[in-house]
Amino acid sequence: MNKIPEHSALIVVDIQNDVESDAIPVMEGGTCMLNSPKVIKHFRELGLPVIQIRELHRADLSDFGRELDGVEKIHCLEGTPAEEFHPLTAPIEGEYIITKRRYSGFFATDLDLLLRCLGVKRLFLIGGMTDICVRFTAVDAHQHDYHFHVISDSVIGTSRQAHDMALKNMEYLQTGANITTEQVLALSL
Repeated sequence: MNKIPEHSALIVVDIQNDVESDAIPVMEGGTCMLNSPKVIKHFRELGLPVIQIRELHRADLSDFGRELDGVEKIHCLEGTPAEEFHPLTAPIEGEYIITKRRYSGFFATDLDLLLRCLGVKRLFLIGGMTDICVRFTAVDAHQHDYHFHVISDSVIGTSRQAHDMALKNMEYLQTGANITTEQVLALSL
């Protein structure tokens, strides 16, 4: 792939201020925060849609559902600094924001409607967590018949093993799904 296919969009998954808290385990040695700003800048320069997804939960915890049954602690609460986007990757005027209450950017949101209205057929995903929200969003993209690419060094997982397994899982769904920041930055329209 030498060119970004027509009808592509960048999906920025959950790069919020809570990304640096201890509420969710984060692998060591990740390059997500180094590479994500570069990818976002590239998509902006190409004039392609940038869609920022953020996870938010009500302060009374009523919408967590089963999410706290695992290792995650309370996170991404409305009315706290955690609801804000990380300053290095925050949306600019004209970009789209999708708020979600579950792992997938598609579940109970208008992401699919937005993508269809924009004529998007191919998604590029960055952000966190590779093995949770990025993976669930990619799986739902696949089930909604979108092509997707996960920019493997612009996502971060809960552990190196979980990150690697999630990337393998997404590659299983769509051959060629995993690409690097360097590959993306070399693409033009």
